Amino acid sequence: MKYFKILVVTLFFLTSNLYAQKVSITYNVTSNASDEILSLSAKYNLYINGSTSAYYSNNDDSKKYEDQLFIVDTDKIGGFKEVNIADNYTGYLVQDLFYKDYNESTLIYNELIGTKKVIIKENINLVDWTIESDSKKTILEYECLKATGTFRGREYEAYFAPALSQRGGPWKFDGLPGVILSVRSLDGYYVIEPLEIVKNTTDISEISNVYNKEKLISWDTYKSNFKKWMVKQLKKIKSRSESGENGSIEITDRVEDLEIGKLSF
Repeated sequence: MKYFKILVVTLFFLTSNLYAQKVSITYNVTSNASDEILSLSAKYNLYINGSTSAYYSNNDDSKKYEDQLFIVDTDKIGGFKEVNIADNYTGYLVQDLFYKDYNESTLIYNELIGTKKVIIKENINLVDWTIESDSKKTILEYECLKATGTFRGREYEAYFAPALSQRGGPWKFDGLPGVILSVRSLDGYYVIEPLEIVKNTTDISEISNVYNKEKLISWDTYKSNFKKWMVKQLKKIKSRSESGENGSIEITDRVEDLEIGKLSF
């Protein structure tokens, strides 16, 4: 019985230690990954500190987020710059920040409707994963298990490392018994790969919720408001068109399906 108690305490300590890990991961994120001309890549950092995490874009011209406030210049969040990818095709690099509170099971992040910044709140566990424990591979010296899931119009394959941390992941991906290191959509559109992992880093202090004074909206509200914005843009196109001309507007390049079809006049 004494041995059993010691074993339970040891397991509890090991599990608690994994939840308390301070982990820093740098990712390379690519959208339109299967298109050599239109693909766009950016670096993101993930900081995990116990019950909270922050995942943010680290563009070349952005200031690194650090110290106890974690975010020095919150005005940068939601800011964007245009990038000329190809003829008649412009992409956008947006200063993103995804804040997760595991005690509250909440995910809060910024989005754009046109050029207007909005803040969205969702549940952390957005993907219904299926773990394939027989499929393993090593990523940056960590043994990872494979999981698959469907999320807002795309099927994904992810690899997570239980030995690194008991939770966490880039972007909106989470909900596996280990930190997610690699994700790719099966259609080749969206790819997230780790570049560097730092365990027990001293760079991470308290991760504050920089959105605590912001107005939060739901994902459904965001979709509804986005559609209203598209309708407004369509009316502008129609007002500049000749009598009898037809026109349309459609979302064709986005990671998530907003469930808004083509709008026409």
